[in-house]
Amino acid sequence: MNKKIIFLISLFAIFAVSCSSDYEPKTPINAISLNMMTGDRETTIGGSDVFINASNNFSSSYCGIADLGRKGSFNQSPNLSQIAQEVAVTPGNFYQIMLAQDIQTVAGARAYPINANYYNVYVDSWIYDKNKDIAGAKISFAECYPEIKQLPKWDDKIVVKVENDAYYSIVSYEFTHGCVIDEAVEAYYTNGHNDLTDMLDFEINGNQMVLKYPDIGDTNPYVKLLVRYENVYTRVSLDFK
Repeated sequence: MNKKIIFLISLFAIFAVSCSSDYEPKTPINAISLNMMTGDRETTIGGSDVFINASNNFSSSYCGIADLGRKGSFNQSPNLSQIAQEVAVTPGNFYQIMLAQDIQTVAGARAYPINANYYNVYVDSWIYDKNKDIAGAKISFAECYPEIKQLPKWDDKIVVKVENDAYYSIVSYEFTHGCVIDEAVEAYYTNGHNDLTDMLDFEINGNQMVLKYPDIGDTNPYVKLLVRYENVYTRVSLDFK
C-alpha cells in the first residue's frame, strides 16, 4: 500500500479518536444518570429545582446555571462568569448549578463559598418521542465541593502574632499568593460588647494585611474576615498570640 495513503489513514484514525473523546467524558463514580423529560418539574437535578421546561431550557427559581460548553468537566471548579436562571439545553455541553443566594461579592468579584456544594452536569443526548420530536434529555451530574488548596478551610483559625507600640497593637499576615482579602471585617473585643470594626486601621495589599487596633491591655479582639481565591472564598478568624 502506498505510504502516503497509510499515513493519511493513520492521521484520520488519530483525529477520529481525539474528536470522539471530547464527547465521551469520563464519568466519575459518584455521578448520577437521569432521563429528564420536557416539562416535568418533579424530575430535577440533585437537590436543586432545575428542570427542563417546555422550551427545552434548564430552568430554576432559586439556582444559578452556567453553560460551560464542551470545555467543562465533572470536576470543574465554580465558574461565575455567566450565570442565569434559564439556559438552553445542548447535547455535548457541560453545565454548573449552584444556589444563587450563596454567590457573594468578595474582594470585588463574585465568589462561591468553599463549604457549599454545587453540581457539574453533562447533557449526553436528546430523548425523542414516537413522532421523533424532542421529549427530553439524557444527563449525568455529580455533586461537587470546591477544592482550592490555596484557601484555608471554612472557619479556620489563623494564628497571628501581636506586636505593640505606644498606642496600638499591630498584626501582620500574608495569605497564599493569588488570594485577595475582603475589606469587610467583623471585629469585637473578646468581652463581646465593644464593636471594634470602626476602630480598626486595616490595610490590605492583595494577599497581605496589616491590622492595627487600640491597645487595651490583655484583651484581644475577635476578628473574622473573608478571603477569595479566583471564584471561591472562605471565612477565617484570627487567633491572637
